[in-house]
Amino acid sequence: MKKQSFITILLTMLMSMVGAKAFAHDIAVANSDGVTIYYVWINNHTELAVSYEGYYWDSYSNDYSGDVVIPESVEYNGSTYKVTSIGSSAFYGCSGLTSVTIPNSVTSIGSSAFYGCSGLTSVTIPNSVTSIGREAFYYCSSLTSVVIGSGVTSIGGSAFYGTNLKKTIWLTNTPPTGYGNVSGALNYVSNDKFTSLYNTIQYQFLSSYFDVDGVRYVPVKPSEKTCDAIDCVYNESASDIKIASTVVYKGVSMNVKKIQPYLCFNNKYVEKLEIETEGSIGEYSFYGCSNLKSAILGNRNINISDDFSGIFIGDNITSIGNFVFYDCTKLDKVIISDREGELSLESNGSSPLFSSCPLDYVYIGGNINYNKTSNYGYSPFYRNTSLRAVEITDKETEISDNEFYGCTNLERVTIGDGITAIGNWAFSGCQSLKYFAFGSQVATIGQEAFSDCAAVTEIISKAATPPVCGTQALDDINKWDCKLYVPDGCMAAYEAANQWMDFFFKEEGEGTATQNPEGQPETGKCEKPTITITDGKIHFACATEGVTYTYHVTASDPSGVGNDIAPSSLTLTVYASKPGFENSDAASIEIAASAGVFGDLTGDGKVDVADHVKLSSIIMEQSE
Repeated sequence: MKKQSFITILLTMLMSMVGAKAFAHDIAVANSDGVTIYYVWINNHTELAVSYEGYYWDSYSNDYSGDVVIPESVEYNGSTYKVTSIGSSAFYGCSGLTSVTIPNSVTSIGSSAFYGCSGLTSVTIPNSVTSIGREAFYYCSSLTSVVIGSGVTSIGGSAFYGTNLKKTIWLTNTPPTGYGNVSGALNYVSNDKFTSLYNTIQYQFLSSYFDVDGVRYVPVKPSEKTCDAIDCVYNESASDIKIASTVVYKGVSMNVKKIQPYLCFNNKYVEKLEIETEGSIGEYSFYGCSNLKSAILGNRNINISDDFSGIFIGDNITSIGNFVFYDCTKLDKVIISDREGELSLESNGSSPLFSSCPLDYVYIGGNINYNKTSNYGYSPFYRNTSLRAVEITDKETEISDNEFYGCTNLERVTIGDGITAIGNWAFSGCQSLKYFAFGSQVATIGQEAFSDCAAVTEIISKAATPPVCGTQALDDINKWDCKLYVPDGCMAAYEAANQWMDFFFKEEGEGTATQNPEGQPETGKCEKPTITITDGKIHFACATEGVTYTYHVTASDPSGVGNDIAPSSLTLTVYASKPGFENSDAASIEIAASAGVFGDLTGDGKVDVADHVKLSSIIMEQSE
């Protein structure tokens, strides 16, 4: 009887445990930012370890998400307890976790602590931590950057397996046990003891690294006050990154010498960056920066606006490394500013350097050098199918083989007087090409340079001697649709020259070429339009040729009643746009509204919605 009663009670207890929530964490405390963190007691109830909610690590999904800041200590029931550990599986499977701040009170990170935290992009392990457990960051697939504190002595097996580590900063002088489990694509170390790591860069003063405005720097020679940029932050503060030629930290000005590889690798937060340093841009620097809209690199030796979009490469930049702009899908133009020195351009492996960028406009202001073989994508611009306009100044000397091959939307090309040769298949497959103007020094045009370019309607040559054409260089240009312009007094030479003689329509003169005697780009931005009212018509004009106007009409106060608008005026605002150029600044004009004046377009003695409609009907757009 007693035995049966005992069994009945035991079963009742077990069933109640199944039906109720059982918790392994001991306390739950909300931070000042509202984020609740779960803890368990350790060291005889004197310290706390971060844990998970529930009895098992998978009792709840995504216990933690967003940005989590672990405090150094916790107030609970009138007492203060130090947080000294991150327990095993504490953040297991928290795919919504985007960042974690670990305080300098934590001494250990348990096994599988951040297992599967696929949203985590960077982590700094403080100097207080001595051990990192097995599989601690296993399959944190977005983890790109990690700082290993100076106190770490052991790292468990597969601690960083399945991550995307590119930058590992080792602050330890002695390699920890198992340090090979953390190898990144690039490893910053302070000495030569890390023999198991590949791709190490030594900085004697690595422990003195510092952060300024979202960029991480390391001193090169403190006595000379020089430093290099090696990493960046991965949060909202990185949306606008600027690396000046000098950076100030704690009142000391440091000269920035180098941009190291992987600087902003896979940083989805950065939208705009400006780098004033000279020299090279390290490989993979902006790889995966899919929200990057503006990249201004080097000296601004031509006038570009602060709201510039695209890629600007100044004359003091000497090289752009591999994969620098890979997956930068919002960069729409490239301006290589006027330069005397050569610019070296790498590739995206076997794909062109700018293959991920939907370019609309390219300006080349000097000689560029790149590997021209298929293993390196032939050319930085090869098969860039969004590209519509190309301008090359007198500084460049050659259009290489395949340079613009397969740019199927390319419509307009202007080449300066410095070019002497146009290579084989240079513009082959540019099926939308309509306008092509080349300078006075072009002597040769390579084999099939314009094959499949049947849409060309205008070729303008400034070369007194007809360029020698390779096999079928010009054959695919429709001779009925294309007009050839040649220099004054040179018609007889072109009439007698191979392939040039085949054009039905030839004329001496400059055609519709835009004159630009200084060889400068038109700053990459449309000029501000003007608005005039003549004979009851509104006219737009702009110094930049070929623009399109976009306008809108507003009342100065839209809070009127019914159809009547209370204010006494309408405002017409217009801006100019053009492929390959930034939109202009807006121009506006106020139209008076009193009866009998131009604003009262319908003649009813007031300005109202009907006047908006009438105004739209009398606007005459002009491009000159």
